[in-house]
Amino acid sequence: DLYAFYYRDVLTTNSFTYENPWLDEVAQANPFSFNIAINKKVADKKGLKTGDWAVIESNTGRKAKGRIIATETIHPEALGVAGCGGHFTEYQPIAKGKGVRFAELLELDFEHLDPVNLNQDLCVKVKVYKDPTNGKG
Repeated sequence: DLYAFYYRDVLTTNSFTYENPWLDEVAQANPFSFNIAINKKVADKKGLKTGDWAVIESNTGRKAKGRIIATETIHPEALGVAGCGGHFTEYQPIAKGKGVRFAELLELDFEHLDPVNLNQDLCVKVKVYKDPTNGKG
């Protein structure tokens, strides 16, 4: 029921800078850097509030998890994810567990690529709901 999109966070570049301790410190002070931005009225209708763990599920069943930030700064038909987070490796201890793995929602096939330059479609139709595991698993 929403269109999820990825956008560049002003504090990070792609995903590698999530491991930079100085940028991490500043990003933690920015409520949008590591969270799922959703319109406040839409969040209220779905029983979600800022800080809740949520699951984003694509129309093909692919899933990503993250924390909600309810805001008036996003369109009611959209859901925004900053950066390329969701790191899970022990070899990136600063980045581990921060952000949302937006790429998990995307299909990687010719149907979802631009035929001219083969850029991947970065917008996906999704539903969002409270994570029953509360961020675990």
